[in-house]
Amino acid sequence: MPPLDRRQAELLYEGAQALVRGDKARARELLLELVELNEQIPEAWLWLSGAVDDPEDQRVALENVLALDPDNPYAKQGLAYLSGQA
Repeated sequence: MPPLDRRQAELLYEGAQALVRGDKARARELLLELVELNEQIPEAWLWLSGAVDDPEDQRVALENVLALDPDNPYAKQGLAYLSGQA
């Protein structure tokens, strides 16, 4: 994956920080903007999976992580949890 440009890096950082602060709405807004700019960033999808409430949206985000990073343990764990296997 090529390095992120400045805007993409800012969106990823600010989106993650918003989620850590508990501001899911802001995190979702920032991370959705990021994946619209570049859908090839597994970290963006991973953080987005925590910023959405619908389990199906979470599943799609985690599946996108694994499509880009097949060995990602966090995405695997998240999908297992959603499937009731955790």
